[in-house]
Amino acid sequence: MPNARQVKQRIGTANNIAKITKAMEMVSASKMRKAQDQTLAARPFAQALRDSLQKLAKEAHPSLHPLLEEHTDGKDVLVVIATDRGLCGSLNQNLFKMLLDWYKKHPDGSFIVVGKKAVAFSNFMALDVFAQFTNMPDTIKTPDILPITTLVIDNFVAHNFKSVSIVYMDFINTLSQKVKIQQLLPIKAHELAEEESVIEEESVHEYTFEPSPKEILTELLPYYLENNVYQAFLESKASEHSARMVSMKNASDNAKDLVKELRLIYNKSRQESITKELLDITTATLSLAQ
Repeated sequence: MPNARQVKQRIGTANNIAKITKAMEMVSASKMRKAQDQTLAARPFAQALRDSLQKLAKEAHPSLHPLLEEHTDGKDVLVVIATDRGLCGSLNQNLFKMLLDWYKKHPDGSFIVVGKKAVAFSNFMALDVFAQFTNMPDTIKTPDILPITTLVIDNFVAHNFKSVSIVYMDFINTLSQKVKIQQLLPIKAHELAEEESVIEEESVHEYTFEPSPKEILTELLPYYLENNVYQAFLESKASEHSARMVSMKNASDNAKDLVKELRLIYNKSRQESITKELLDITTATLSLAQ
């Protein structure tokens, strides 16, 4: 059994760790609430934009816009949204597991990585990284993701990219986040039309487009893509802060449990020391009495 001094030092260390993790938990909780509010507030608009595109999808032909066209030139590309910092549980590990599953299906694929953790993982795995972005702000705004969407659109139109998908952590609630992967380009107009038919349950509507479907698509499709990427970043940030808050809470609870165990050991060690001293005093007294 370690002596009382060593145990006391460990108790002090555990208490300091508990204070640090509690402070980090509170910071993450504050950021989480802001990120959750921003994410939930953006969802209705994203759905409304998708609904509008569903109406247009019936009139959309791949030849109407380059973002609808499928081609065989270029590489398959995956945009990976990870975190800049750790201490967020298994969030990044689950994300990278999905990345590797995609890589097995696209061995010649390339990656656009976001976040220092994704950069470090791609370097470790020697992946083909087309571009990397780090130090994204906690409060994501549309201008923050424009360099990524511009890069994706320009290279797809130039046939440098054959397809573009994005993988990120989808926010469910504070305790639950799941990995989600979706295709960004080419935009599948026929899939959008199928979704509309399911939603409307075979109801028939006639629409008049002004000015024309092609002109509307020219304005709407790039904005639709930007909004998809923007929403993915919002979901990822909300998931990150939620996972970090839960992780830091668990760390604080574990540190407090460790302190309780160490205090028990410390008290036992003190009792053992006191008992030993009493025995020494008693033995010495008996020896002198004889």
